[in-house]
Amino acid sequence: MHRVIFLCLFIGLITTKSVSAQEVTLSRKAREVYDKAQKAWQERKLPEATELFTKVLEMEPNSYDTHLRLAQVYELQRNADLTRKHYKKAVQLRPDAPQSAPALQWIGRDHFNAQRYDSAQFYFEKAQALFPPKSSLGRLAEKSVASSKFARQAAKNPLPIEKKSLGDTVNFLETQYFPVLTADDETLIFTGLTANRDENIYFTRRIKGSRADRWDVPEEISKTINTANNEGTCTVSADGRTLVFTACNRADGYGSCDLYISHKEGKEWSQPVNLGQEVNSREWESQPSLSADGHTLYFASDRKGGIGKRDIWVTHLNDKKQWSVPKNLGPTINTSDEENAPFIHANGRTLFYSSNGLPGMGGFDIFIAQKIDTTWAAPTNLGYPINTVSDQVGLFIASNGENAYYTDDNTDKGNGRSLIYTFRVPESLQKIITPTRYAKGKVFDKKTGTVLASEIDLYDLKSQSKVGSFTSDSQNGSFLAVLNSGGEYAFYVSKPGYLFKSLSFSVNNDQSFVDLEIPLEAIEKDRAEVLNNIFFKTGEYILDDKSKVELDKLSDFLNKNKTIKIEISGHTDDVGSDTENMALSQRRAQSVQYYLQQSGIAADRILAKGYGETKPMAPNDSDENRQKNRRIEWRVL
Repeated sequence: MHRVIFLCLFIGLITTKSVSAQEVTLSRKAREVYDKAQKAWQERKLPEATELFTKVLEMEPNSYDTHLRLAQVYELQRNADLTRKHYKKAVQLRPDAPQSAPALQWIGRDHFNAQRYDSAQFYFEKAQALFPPKSSLGRLAEKSVASSKFARQAAKNPLPIEKKSLGDTVNFLETQYFPVLTADDETLIFTGLTANRDENIYFTRRIKGSRADRWDVPEEISKTINTANNEGTCTVSADGRTLVFTACNRADGYGSCDLYISHKEGKEWSQPVNLGQEVNSREWESQPSLSADGHTLYFASDRKGGIGKRDIWVTHLNDKKQWSVPKNLGPTINTSDEENAPFIHANGRTLFYSSNGLPGMGGFDIFIAQKIDTTWAAPTNLGYPINTVSDQVGLFIASNGENAYYTDDNTDKGNGRSLIYTFRVPESLQKIITPTRYAKGKVFDKKTGTVLASEIDLYDLKSQSKVGSFTSDSQNGSFLAVLNSGGEYAFYVSKPGYLFKSLSFSVNNDQSFVDLEIPLEAIEKDRAEVLNNIFFKTGEYILDDKSKVELDKLSDFLNKNKTIKIEISGHTDDVGSDTENMALSQRRAQSVQYYLQQSGIAADRILAKGYGETKPMAPNDSDENRQKNRRIEWRVL
């Protein structure tokens, strides 16, 4: 489609120019026929124009303008052989004429499509020399030269890719595309186009205990989401419970296509809601990609204020559950041409997207960019054969960074079907994608076993920064949170009427996930919790700076429950004398008490007491058990 637009642009620019360049050597009769052909051309009567221009060539075989015109006519009719014939003849007759630049560009593209990159570069360079340097066509020729150089090297050094169809069970329609997966790799969601041109969203689950990539029969995702209108190009949060999708021309829409959101509780999806006029404009918004926690949304749009024809934008969900005004990702990512189909990896810092504004294999290529702090590094083309001369749009990389899913045309059978494929990500690419693992489990009432809907905040202990917010399902208490491998994390689970719970754990590359069963204690007398992320140096009682997040959480809890009084208790293992341990535990408890008082909690609400080694949680017979016994607890008085 984009090449057709490009060709029409060429034709529109030279329609009037080549009229003035008509050779004065045409005979009067030939000129009369040429003028009639020219009129038919301008009126877009292509068959008549073709016949008349052909008659001119019968009289004047070397008429430059006529060869140029016939090439343009055949180009519109998508007759590549005759387009090639007449453009080549025009270039042969007047190789240095400015009007030959589009012909040279077309011939260059013809060679490029046939993967003759040296020849393509030759013709693109000839075209570039004839186009005005700062014109859009001059920039296009310059990019085409760069693409020829890139494609030649990429084709010489192909990535070891072996694509494999997901099979007829998943690919049950003529067209299915934009696959996305949950972080546990268990659920695949995609868009499918039915025989009557109805676009719907489908899902399938991996068959447990089966070999890789064996999937169950797809089902429609929900009758509340799929309608008689078109719904598609969706994205899902890591836990599979937040879905954002595209719907067009709806009564509650703000533009041609808008983004809608739906949430899953138990097995049911909520009625979709338009993301609102902050996110959706009067223009086109589509191709969304959610961060793992569902709080950051990337999407493509041609809204005003962008850099190119279509750009990639980002919006964030704030503490009030409102989406922020979208921000353009800027000129590092967006070009003056088109960018689309963003995909933010589960690690939150690796972005994949498609662009036709950068050097590549032709048309739309897929690029990768890494986020460093708050800025994006320059994008890199993923290379061949992930990218080919065809348009490549929409790539999903599993959270572990090992497998990729994408849509491709089933050209080997020549039937034009769009199928979902998978391939193993090459090691060279895996090295630059930080893999993620995940924590999943259930939150429940410790006393009754009742499942609970709760808020879960995830912090990186090394940076003491919040890296995600999640919720547990109100119907089954389940949750899933994405973790970057090699990290040390703190979980804070909270629900009104319950003591908040803190957990601390590390994730290494050997683990695919952490399984957490989280019982919450109701706010009742003598109910207690361990503060798992309070840190002291060995034998000391001065709080480490890493303890701040945990203590602020406790302070926040006390501010929300102003009638509660608590005891802060210090405990040690059996290393050292009883007297020393008792004194150390008392001082540590007092350090916590002092921090809370400095945070505004009244002194009479906090009792500090040291128990030394008198109340162990486990026998002091191993380093692991001794670590459990060295702790700070808080108890409701």
